[in-house]
Amino acid sequence: MGKAILKSVSFVVLFTFTFIVCSGGKLGAEHIVGGECQYKQYQGCAQIVSITPIDRPAGYSSNRYEVKFRFTPNQKIEEPFAQAEGREFLLLLNHIYYPGLNFLEKYDIKVGKFLDCNLKVIVRGTCTPMLFDFPFIAPEDAKGN
Repeated sequence: MGKAILKSVSFVVLFTFTFIVCSGGKLGAEHIVGGECQYKQYQGCAQIVSITPIDRPAGYSSNRYEVKFRFTPNQKIEEPFAQAEGREFLLLLNHIYYPGLNFLEKYDIKVGKFLDCNLKVIVRGTCTPMLFDFPFIAPEDAKGN
C-alpha cells in the first residue's frame, strides 16, 4: 500500500511541476488568448477594379455592393504572406460591412478610381494577419449606408 501512495504523490508532484513550467511560472497572471496584436503599416493606394451589387445580406436595410480593389504599396512589403501584387481584395467598412449606394456616391467610388489606402500587416499576436485602412473615410460612415 505504501508504494501506491508514493506513486500517487509522485504523479501529483510531476503534474504540478509540469503545469508550472508550461504556464511560464505565472500561475496568478491573467492570460490573454492571442495576446495584444501589433501591426506594421504600409502606405499606398487602392485602385477600384469592380463594383457589383449583391443580394441584400440579412440585417442590412439597403442594397449593398461588393467593391474589389488592388493595392499598390509605396514601399516594398517585407512579409511574404502579405504580398499584395496582382491580388484583389474586398473594400469592407470596419473590416466587416459591404458599402451601400449612399457611401459609394458620397466618396465618388467608381471603377478605375485610386484611393489612399494603408495595409496593416501583423507583426505580433494572432489577430487578423492583414487589414486595409482607408483614412479618408469618416468614422460616422463606417457602416457605409
